[in-house]
Amino acid sequence: MNIDVIKLIILFPIIFLSTSLLGQLRIEVTEGINDPVRIAISPIGWNLKRPSSLYIHDVISSDLASFGEFDSISTNDMLSLPQKENEVAYRDWSLLKVDYLIIGEASKTEEARSLEVNYSILDVVRKRVIHRARVQGSEEDLESLAHNMSDRIYKEINGIPGIFSTKIAYINRERDSEGDYYLRFCDINGKNDQIVLTSKEPIMSPDWSHDGNNIAYVSFEDGTSRIYIQDLISGKRKGLKLENGINSSPTWSPKGSHLIAVLSKAGNPDIYKYDLNKDRWIQMTNHFAIDTEPDWSPKGDKFLFTSNRSGSPQIYEKNISKNTVRRKTFLGDYNARARYTSDGRSFVFVHRKDGDFHIAVQNIKTGRVRVLTNTELDESPTISPNGNLILYATKNGTKDILSGITIDGSTKFSLPTISGEVRDPSWSPLFK
Repeated sequence: MNIDVIKLIILFPIIFLSTSLLGQLRIEVTEGINDPVRIAISPIGWNLKRPSSLYIHDVISSDLASFGEFDSISTNDMLSLPQKENEVAYRDWSLLKVDYLIIGEASKTEEARSLEVNYSILDVVRKRVIHRARVQGSEEDLESLAHNMSDRIYKEINGIPGIFSTKIAYINRERDSEGDYYLRFCDINGKNDQIVLTSKEPIMSPDWSHDGNNIAYVSFEDGTSRIYIQDLISGKRKGLKLENGINSSPTWSPKGSHLIAVLSKAGNPDIYKYDLNKDRWIQMTNHFAIDTEPDWSPKGDKFLFTSNRSGSPQIYEKNISKNTVRRKTFLGDYNARARYTSDGRSFVFVHRKDGDFHIAVQNIKTGRVRVLTNTELDESPTISPNGNLILYATKNGTKDILSGITIDGSTKFSLPTISGEVRDPSWSPLFK
């Protein structure tokens, strides 16, 4: 059996205004699936002289249980604590009704302050090893190493990439700081929260570049809407060419050389493409109606947008090379803010039903619509890069919060904030 070797690279140095290890958000599962995968993470053996700053198995266990898809058993309930394959007594884990067992050991490498973890995934039902891997990382960042292991374990069991190493950007407004707005991002468990921008004026519509190095967003700091790009490595930012009227809703192209956004410089909101190399706008739609909220397809050959050209807000799709536009939604009198899934086969959007705004998903080929949420004021959906989870803004009473749901609707979760209110979530890509 081949052994996967993964080496971690730390992407984000501490360059922002402030950082909180605890962060603003935390995940709370509100509705899990009836029969989650039962998994056990045996404590990882620690063959290093320096004590561990955290327990890797605790991070992995927490990751996998985050969204209600896995039931991770406590070490207190384990009958044995194996670290090697020859120490595993399958009968112990069968008695605990465990489906998968993870074991492993951490050892020092030849590189300074570096370690590696050799681990195995065992199928308890079939009584065999299904995957062996080795992950290398820094002793100072065991959490990133553990998230990476969680990603690999998730993929081996579920067949799609894990998203525990990804990040979430969002807009936060503190109630106790004279109404300041913050553009922040954090790990999906809410930790390592970092502030990108603070402003007395509104900030909105963050969107990650597909390499994860930049965030585009809209700021009103100069008294009008303007689109900025923030480099998360250097901290530098650039304002795109400012046009009269609305400058809003930036979305990155898959290759990162362009954005599409909404401008009203000609008097009516239309979709424009921005060439980052030439610093110029190119008009993509031209209609007397309002065209807004664009989203680029994964292949970059099409984009979705919201328009009232049929008399009510509906979702349309433009084929860029053919220069054709087709209406995609027909159910109901309000459909908006569409976002493609990672495979490009469906899109998630805001759908009004019986006067309430819900998150729904529609298959592009068949047109079939499924309403996923049952709350009242859902908006701004963003999809995890593996296509499995949807994060969106909603209300808890009068407070703006973030909630989430799997795309099949089987599990639900919320991300309440420690302080203030949150909105406009944007999920990062998978980091390589």
